Amino acid sequence: MLDNDPIFNKIAQELLVDYTSVYYVNAVTNEYQWYSADPEFHSLHLEKGGDDFFKNLVRDADKVIYEPDKHIFMQDMQKEKLLAEMKKGTMQSIEYRLMIDGRPVYHSLRLIRGLSDNDDYFILGVINIDKQVREKLEAEKLGHERNIFNQIAASLAEHYDTLYYIDAKTSYYFEFSSSFIYKSLGIPSEGNDFFTESRKNIRSIVHPDDRDRVLKLFYKESMLQNLRSKRTVNVTYRLIIDGEVAYYRLTQMWANDKEHLIVCIENVDAEIRVEKQLKETQKKTITYEQIAQSLASKYDVIYYVDSSNGLYAEFTSNNIYGKLEIQEEGNDFFADVVKNGEKLLHPDDKERVFGVLQKDYLITVLEDKKQYMTDYRLVVDNKTQYTRLTVTWSSDRVHFIIGIENINDEVKKEKEQVKALSLANAMARRDELTGVKNKKAYQELEDSVQSNIDSGADEKFAVVVCDINNLKIVNDTQGHKAGDEYIRASCQLICNVFTHSRVFRIGGDEFVAFLGSGDYADRAALMDKLNRIVVENLKNGEGPVVAAGIADFDRKTDEKMSDVFDRADKAMYAKKSYLKELGLQGGDAPATHGISAVITTERKAKLEGMFAAFDLFSGDGYVYLCDMKYDYSIWDKRAVEKYGMPDERMYRAGDIWEERVHPDDRDIYRAGINAIFTGNASGHDMHYRAMTKDGNYQTCICKGIVLRDDDGSPDYFGGKIIETADE
Repeated sequence: MLDNDPIFNKIAQELLVDYTSVYYVNAVTNEYQWYSADPEFHSLHLEKGGDDFFKNLVRDADKVIYEPDKHIFMQDMQKEKLLAEMKKGTMQSIEYRLMIDGRPVYHSLRLIRGLSDNDDYFILGVINIDKQVREKLEAEKLGHERNIFNQIAASLAEHYDTLYYIDAKTSYYFEFSSSFIYKSLGIPSEGNDFFTESRKNIRSIVHPDDRDRVLKLFYKESMLQNLRSKRTVNVTYRLIIDGEVAYYRLTQMWANDKEHLIVCIENVDAEIRVEKQLKETQKKTITYEQIAQSLASKYDVIYYVDSSNGLYAEFTSNNIYGKLEIQEEGNDFFADVVKNGEKLLHPDDKERVFGVLQKDYLITVLEDKKQYMTDYRLVVDNKTQYTRLTVTWSSDRVHFIIGIENINDEVKKEKEQVKALSLANAMARRDELTGVKNKKAYQELEDSVQSNIDSGADEKFAVVVCDINNLKIVNDTQGHKAGDEYIRASCQLICNVFTHSRVFRIGGDEFVAFLGSGDYADRAALMDKLNRIVVENLKNGEGPVVAAGIADFDRKTDEKMSDVFDRADKAMYAKKSYLKELGLQGGDAPATHGISAVITTERKAKLEGMFAAFDLFSGDGYVYLCDMKYDYSIWDKRAVEKYGMPDERMYRAGDIWEERVHPDDRDIYRAGINAIFTGNASGHDMHYRAMTKDGNYQTCICKGIVLRDDDGSPDYFGGKIIETADE
């Protein structure tokens, strides 16, 4: 070999100026020598030699060559193939990576001297080209990323009709528009004072009802103040263009350099895709990359996905994935969605999101929309996070741009608004004094039940109408504060009895309980319970006294819910009279007045019917009718009001009326009444004076007749009181 050949050593010395190392190989025997430059002495140093270059090449390559490049030496560099290429002059430089200090370093193997017909050796040189290769790759990568950023910027900008880029200090601005609307309105595309110019335009084209609200946002101090606490400011308003009203959305945000403001105006009146490129935005110092980064700040993550093969790049603004590692780029976005979604998606949202994030589905939904949005939940560090996904086409119609944003704050605000609205609605339907539902709520219930009745639904319900007795007396004698307490106590009594029913206060002293599935089956027992409590309160002189009547819905006879209410209301008034008969006015029972028994329901109903017949012929007089068996009377309401009688229905009405008769006329009056009730007279016709509630006396003519039963005993006494002019 040539290790001691001074001429070859001199040649190798010169070659090593340009090469890291040199191989001298005998093509016949395969023997070789390897020379390299010694960095310390800058002289030639024989590193290694061997008997079989090609055999040792395979052996050493397996140890030191970067795994993906081993095939170059172990398979491609066979002796016959290599020598044939040398002789033909077709051998090319071979690039590969050598593992040095644990990292792959790019090298190039080049032919220095090849084989001719008379030669038996060749020379190979090795050059370290790692720096050049990596600079080239980095340049290609930067070019690729810049192209992606430009496409994202163009696509996001197309989402808006107009975008303004404003110098926050000088107020100088550019307009980038994808719509001719603003140009047709004469709005300049650039200027020295964005805020003054904008306010002038707002006054001319913004809807009058929205004008003041929008104007406030276009003062520099106001815009800067709003963006101190928010990432973006959004507001929707109306423009009037060519006489037509259209809704627009305004978005304000900081650019990444924190020296410029970006204002975006988007037509949200219709889902019409804006196809025009916004290449005019590349003016002066602004670039698409700047806009892309600024608009991307709206999202936490943006995915740029090739729809043809699934290749994608991920651009992250904020890390919403907790501690999980999500790759920054990949070969199959749709497969990675499933893999990562299994870890991150809320179980209830997985199937829906996996269905959305399929290539064919996205292509379909974007056919007639410029963007598609859906909300879902992630589970990160065992906490639920609300997230919104927005998909648009890139301007090349080949790539999807998929933005992911955290909407926890938005969802929280919406929930608070819904809660507040629900509370406001509930308060609007709640009686302030008692806390139960009010008349408005009852009317809504009535409408709902009526709708079910009209539709033929199988309705089973009962209505209980309740009225508080003695409320006026409490208010007059103890004051309205005590009256309010009496109302609350009465309401509590009703609620405590009908615990599974909705209770409504529909008037000052009137309540309704709607008995549905909860209390309907036990309605009879519940009514008995309420009546027992009320009677006990009446006897003890403590606690609320509530008159209640109940009626069931009967599909055969009831066409309206009001029919049921009316029957319950009528039953309530009967109960109210009964309670008054038990001594409501004085807190005592009828026995106190010498009444041996309370009038029966049948007798009372008969008396009511007879009185209605008598009342038809009352004319100018006041009709009265008395059940003589129970001394229970019904009087004309006009007489009750004029003469200050306790009620229209009374026990011992004769005694009560006698108190109003002039003292000089009472003997005549008493004698006539006694004759009637002892059965000695069949009627009477007398004159006397009676005192009205204002203290004046009125001359009256009282005529009446006695109706007897089958045994001839006095049964009913009825008549008429006629007022006459004083003589």
